[in-house]
Formats: sequence, structure tokens, C-alpha cells
Amino acid sequence: MDADKIKKELLKKVDKKSDVGKEKVDRYINLLKIFYMLDESIEKKGVMVETINATQVFLKPNPAIAEKNKINTSLIALGRDLEASLPPPKEVVKQSYAASDLT
Repeated sequence: MDADKIKKELLKKVDKKSDVGKEKVDRYINLLKIFYMLDESIEKKGVMVETINATQVFLKPNPAIAEKNKINTSLIALGRDLEASLPPPKEVVKQSYAASDLT
């Protein structure tokens, strides 16, 4: 993941004068970094982790998976919010054509 490239791409989409827009981009990049750090943790510790409780030893799902899902949901919502804050696209002027244009 190249955070700088992603940040530049997102900043092109927000109003340069909007501090809120820039803050949303920074938040998106921060969440993205955390998302991939959780990936590394899951790869290192595994999908299931061993839990020791007094004399009991059992496996349970790695809590990083649930956190990764929460971060993913936040990234999707923030991405939608960034898209919604974009200025409306310029209207394309439709040209009318006559039947004679087809020949």
C-alpha cells in the first residue's frame, strides 16, 4: 500500500479550501494504515489465538479480525462521505441529431 499515492488521489477529489475535507482524507489514511497493521498482526499470530485461563487452554478467534471488520466499515463510510462531498459533475450538453445525419 502506498499511502502517499492514495492521499494525493483523495486530495484531488476534495475542495482544497476545505479543512474538513482534508481532515477526512487524513482520517482515511490513518484508518488504512491501521487496517494493514491489523493484517500483519493476523498473519503473525494467526486467525485463531490460544487463550490461557487458569488451568484451561482454548482457542478463540483473533480479536484483530473483528477490529479489522470495524475499520473496514469505517473506511467504506468515510469513502462514501468523501465521494458525497465532491462537487457535482459538470453538465454535459447533449446535441440533437437529425435523421439526415445518419446517412
